[in-house]
Amino acid sequence: MAKILVTGATGTNGKALIKRLNELKADFRIGVRNQEQAEKLFPGSQIAQFDFSDPNTYENAVQNVDKVFLLGPPLTLKVDELLNPFIDFLNEKGIKRVVYFSAFGSDKMGSSLDFHIKIEEKLKNDGFDYTILRPSFFAQNFKNYDYENITERGIIFSVAGTGKVGFVDVHDIANVAATALLNEGHSKKTYELTGPETHSFTDVATLLSDVVSKEITYPNPSAAQFRDVLAQAGAPSFIADYLIEVYSAIVNNEVNIITNDIEKVTGKKPTSLKEVLKRDFN
Repeated sequence: MAKILVTGATGTNGKALIKRLNELKADFRIGVRNQEQAEKLFPGSQIAQFDFSDPNTYENAVQNVDKVFLLGPPLTLKVDELLNPFIDFLNEKGIKRVVYFSAFGSDKMGSSLDFHIKIEEKLKNDGFDYTILRPSFFAQNFKNYDYENITERGIIFSVAGTGKVGFVDVHDIANVAATALLNEGHSKKTYELTGPETHSFTDVATLLSDVVSKEITYPNPSAAQFRDVLAQAGAPSFIADYLIEVYSAIVNNEVNIITNDIEKVTGKKPTSLKEVLKRDFN
């Protein structure tokens, strides 16, 4: 069986993929910057020191590897410049099978967020045997980033306007990724991964109100209000700029789209947002 190198393993999507690969008894290695943290998160797993910014860590991480799950760090601008040296290294080593974690609607975002498109094009132009995953906005984000707002203040605070999006369960994404890594038939394919229906953030507030049994509202802040609140919370200014640009795809109703790619790849229908919210808040 082929050995897989998994990058980005300590994030929400990486953890879900590791869980799925373990369920499938796959042969994989986890490449991480913080080995001590990873050993606590993934006891018994094969772990290697790895850092995209340090080419000295590449060789050991890919030993006996012939497939790579490529996931860059979140909230990082110019990710292509960070990942490109590793992609070039894989090319030189002849490790051509790459499953790349891109983003839904990345072709509709501004020039400062064009790194996913640049990486996709590089994999294609450099002759990789690629599969590109373009997941929509994650259903788990409400727990991961708005839990305190929801449970203590009764609000969702995002700059998403009134547009709709097909929130996707990270476990469904992981199932697609594992299927693509472990099975034939996914070469040179791009999968757009969404949930089974689209929701506005006002819709999500209604769903959450039912799940947590109290009223949750969505104040629909302006970009200026969003910036001010994040600044007051001590967040660096680029975080607000980054999120405003990412969420502009929802504001402009450019991601109000549903696909059947999850079911097409895995044979299972995608999980509804309400099911994920029940799991996360009960």
